[in-house]
Amino acid sequence: MKKILSIIGIGLLFSAYSKNLSDNDTTKIWKSSGFVGINFSQTALSNWQGGGQDNVAFNSVLDYQIIYKKNKHTWLNKWYGNYGLMRTGSDKLFKKNADQLLFISKYNLDAWNKFFFYSAMLDFRTQFAPGYNYKGDSIIGRAISDFFSPAYLQLAIGIDYKSVEYFSMTLSPLAGKMTFVSRQYLADAGAYGVEKAEYDPNTGMLVKAGKKIRGEFGGRLTFRLKKDLNKVVSWDAYLDLFSNYLKNPQNIDVVFNSLITIKLTKIFTITIMNQMLYDDDVKIIRDWNKDGKYDNPNDINGPRLQILSTFGIGLGYKF
Repeated sequence: MKKILSIIGIGLLFSAYSKNLSDNDTTKIWKSSGFVGINFSQTALSNWQGGGQDNVAFNSVLDYQIIYKKNKHTWLNKWYGNYGLMRTGSDKLFKKNADQLLFISKYNLDAWNKFFFYSAMLDFRTQFAPGYNYKGDSIIGRAISDFFSPAYLQLAIGIDYKSVEYFSMTLSPLAGKMTFVSRQYLADAGAYGVEKAEYDPNTGMLVKAGKKIRGEFGGRLTFRLKKDLNKVVSWDAYLDLFSNYLKNPQNIDVVFNSLITIKLTKIFTITIMNQMLYDDDVKIIRDWNKDGKYDNPNDINGPRLQILSTFGIGLGYKF
């Protein structure tokens, strides 16, 4: 619950900062906008590696961006946070059902006409808290994810196309991606695509610990949409496609985020959040009938599309 309150508090601080920017004539080169809210929601998950289950929950969201624009230079910074908790039936344990932390920084320099820009982009993605598998009101095993387990840092250089204010497409033929797994036992297991540990086949003793960092070099294509569809409905969406030149370039990593806000009154809003992830190096392991054999047609042991969808009605403030 502290993390939910923290997200709301950060959002209010951003709101106050945005007001100061708009009130200061010397800072009109800065433009900011955002949304902060807390919802009573219903969540559906499919193949979600971070842990969790469907149920009714409390969910908090922060979506904030600030843009610097002067002469030939444009600099965008965006923060997105989403964290939720649930408690099922008679269970006493609060369980996490949504968790994401995303930061994007993008610099554009005017190129050969008003629609094209030289672009450099950095983004960082992780989560706030540990994620677990559950059975009833009990945690099964150790955490399967955590802050910086995994975390993704990407750097990209390319060309940005932007013909309208609310949409952009960026092609980056030079892009680097770093995957971090800070928990050693997850690194030893080769979680999230890092190189797993090596063990002596005779004694079972550890010979070489798993690596906590994995580097990739490739190309990247990103799409960004942020638009008020009318006075009531707003849509903020982001699609990131990455191909690793050095290994299986045909297997595309996908990150998709979408946030739709519908303003009912000054303080009540509907939020519809969707997130999809696919990484060929991330293996989803699910033993459907708990027999340890992975021979059931419903068993999963390989890469899968991860989907998280949240529909909520609650308090929200747009600034």
